[in-house]
Amino acid sequence: MTATFDTKAEAQRWANGIEGEMARSKHVDKREQDRTTLMTALNKYLKEVSDKKKGATQEAVRIKKWLKHPLAEKALGSITSSDMATYRDERLDDEVSTATVRLELAIISHLFTVAAKEWHMEGLQNPCKSIRLPKGAKERDRRPTTNELKKIYAAAAEIHFEMPIIIELAADTAMRRSELVLLRRDQIRGKVIYLEDSKNGERRSVPLSTRARELLKSLPGRIDGQVFSLAPQLVTVYFRLACKTAGVVGLRYHDLRHEATSRLFERGFGIMEVASITGHKTLAMLKRYTHLSPESLADKLG
Repeated sequence: MTATFDTKAEAQRWANGIEGEMARSKHVDKREQDRTTLMTALNKYLKEVSDKKKGATQEAVRIKKWLKHPLAEKALGSITSSDMATYRDERLDDEVSTATVRLELAIISHLFTVAAKEWHMEGLQNPCKSIRLPKGAKERDRRPTTNELKKIYAAAAEIHFEMPIIIELAADTAMRRSELVLLRRDQIRGKVIYLEDSKNGERRSVPLSTRARELLKSLPGRIDGQVFSLAPQLVTVYFRLACKTAGVVGLRYHDLRHEATSRLFERGFGIMEVASITGHKTLAMLKRYTHLSPESLADKLG
């Protein structure tokens, strides 16, 4: 361990303190965290951690934004909670959504955790642990009407012949975008789609309605075994365009999963049945995706 001081007395005090910590086995070597910049750590994190995640593509985009930020030039050991709080406030002032800011901060928080546990940077303090995270956005309760869906189907058909089928299946099966768009023919067996590797890492079986089976059969076979040809990101772009063309405002592609989940309850399925179809692991998360129609509830009352 080396350091430079103006006086011999200051140097001696420092040396005595370091030696005392070593003797008590409390000394933490901070050289690695003081010479590793956030930029270097982010690139290492991208290769060793992000690439193994299901959302690697989206996380890579966030990391690239971090690499352009001035904080990327600072050493990990010098980044403070104040730095993270300032970053949070700047992003919110730029009218970035709270969900985006939370995801961006989550990357840095996990990076510091990995660095402390796996990259031999013992004692590295996570600057995100002690700051207030921005409150999440209000739960969405947007459900498309039957008329809106008809308009979207028509507009989507003009964009790509697969789009209205993807949209209708999403609103019927509650499958996530990637699960549906990357579906293979060998995963469809009779009345059920078998998902070997879902978002939460567990297998899931998705039962198909008569209408869903008809839609899947209407698609031409592909040599590569895939059901659809479109990429997940392109589906989202096309869905926005279809909504704009159809004059439907305030609807997102992910709302189709909410729609499908709500329909399952309205059809009379129980909580455990719906959870097994949608893949939600907790009742709280399932509740967020469920927005029952007041008219349907009134009909049940008689």
